[in-house]
Order: sequence, then C-alpha cells, then structure tokens
Amino acid sequence: MKILLISSGYRGIYPYFEQAIEEAFMFFDHTLTKINPVYTQETIEKVKDFAPDLVISLVGYKVDKQLMEFLKKSGSILSIWLTEDPFYIDSSIEVVKEYDYVFTIDLGALEFYKKKFPEKNFFHLPLGTDPILYQPSATPNKYLYDLCLVGYPYPERIELVNHILNHTHYGLILVGPRWRKYIANSNNAERLTIINKWVVPEVVRNIFTSSKIMLNPHRTYDFDKNINTLGIESKSVNNRTFDIAACGGFQLIPNKPDLDMHFNVSNEIVSYENNDHCIELINHFLNNEKARSQYSKNAKERVLNGHTFFHRIQFILEKIL
Repeated sequence: MKILLISSGYRGIYPYFEQAIEEAFMFFDHTLTKINPVYTQETIEKVKDFAPDLVISLVGYKVDKQLMEFLKKSGSILSIWLTEDPFYIDSSIEVVKEYDYVFTIDLGALEFYKKKFPEKNFFHLPLGTDPILYQPSATPNKYLYDLCLVGYPYPERIELVNHILNHTHYGLILVGPRWRKYIANSNNAERLTIINKWVVPEVVRNIFTSSKIMLNPHRTYDFDKNINTLGIESKSVNNRTFDIAACGGFQLIPNKPDLDMHFNVSNEIVSYENNDHCIELINHFLNNEKARSQYSKNAKERVLNGHTFFHRIQFILEKIL
C-alpha cells in the first residue's frame, strides 16, 4: 500500500516522532512518502505522482486548506493522529471533520469526539516510544541524581518540585526551558541541577539512566495557555511514560484513568494520588534499588512488547484495513 505522511510542521520532538512512524510503516513493507503541510505546485505534483492509498496527517493543525481540499478529491483514505489532545482540542474539533479515521492520544478527548461526531471512526491511540532512541545504558547504571524531571514547567510540576525541595533533602535534576524562572532558590543550589532548555532524546536517555527515580507529573487540561475552552479533561498518560520505561527507568506517575490500560499497576508502574503521597513513595523506593529494578524490568518488557511506534502503526493499519 502507498502511504502519504503529512508532516506536523512542528520542530522539537516531532521530527523524531515522524522518523519512527516512517520506519514503522516501511517495516510492514508499505511504500511511504512524506510532504510538508503546505499547498504548492511541487507538493501537488508529488501527491499526483505518488497516488497514495492512505494519507495520515500528524497533528493536522498546519495542513493548508487548499491541500486538504485536493486530498479529499483524490480518493485516498484520509486519517489523522491527534497528538496534542485535549490541550488544543479547539483546533482539533475543526480538523477532524475532514478525515475518515481519527486517532487521538487522549481518552477524555476520545469520549468527547464520539458524542460530538457519532458517525466518524475514532480510536484511542497514545504515542509510543522508539526503542532505538530510548534504551537502557550499555554499562551498569552510575547514578548521578536521586530524582529527575524532564519537561516544561507546568504549574503542577513546579508545585511538586517545590514540595520536594521543601520537605526532603534529595538531589534533583530539572530539564526543560524556563525552569530557572520558576525554581531559583539559592538555598537548594547544592542539590539542584537545571538544564534550562529543550534537549534531544539522546541526552534525555542519558539523564533517565543516570537517575534513581523519574518524576512524571502530567500537564493539566486547564492550564491557562491551553486552547481547550470546553474544559475537556485529560485522562491519559503522556508519551514520556513509555520512554522512561523503555530506558529501564523507575518512575512515579499520577494515577491517570487509563494507566491500567497500558501497565499492570501491581508490578510494572507506581502511581501517586497527590504531592504528599509522591514524597512517601520517594522515601520508600529511593533506597530500595531491588524493588525499583523489578518494577523497571517489568515495565520495560511491557513497553517493548506493546507500546512502541511499531505497535502503534500496526494498530492504525489494522483499524483502517
């Protein structure tokens, strides 16, 4: 089958997602070509020459309207993978109308779409991990940090970090743009490391494998910079959940509604209910390497057997074909 992938048009982590998606489709012996989400004569000629059977758009917010109209007349099956739900769901609502098959990373968004567009094909499909990028260290772990948190400083993350700094003595590394703006207490300088920028997956992997516990607090659906005027609640784990596990890392994660859809919560992953509970779990697991290792081993096996981009593309093909 000939598959046309429409790039998200975003930078940062998205080129890595797209590379993994391309490789997965080709693994299944499909022919694939990729275009940018713009309407140009070159793009149109490329699509005409390729004559795709299936079009898959990643995110879809930047797809030119003229390009979309052209694709709708092409006879191809049109699908989209919405990877920013529900945080920008106002934009998602507008684009889903154009597609035959819609995959969303979030369970809360899925529930909303099914009620609003009952005639369409909607599926819950979280992002997966790329085990080439995210894998355990080739050498035995040398822990440099007690705790680590990789990601943008959303309010709930800032609150958790401050709570840990105020109530424990543990060392912590924070990775992501703007952390210095929100965490600047000189009293904690000796136990706090901040990499104040977005870093590539290879660096993230090294940080994961150098930390005893990964903290994975999630972005809330009501963050003031979201575009989610309907207040659709986020109910799903983020892609970092799978990346950490693929690296053989031990993580503490909020108890999201779909967590037990992806992991066995009794022996693969540990969730917390609030910040005080998170600290209780940190105190329990930080010096218990045997327990951490068992959880990490189980979670890694689960992810490699069911939560890679290979498995996600397999799911898309099964639902469409």
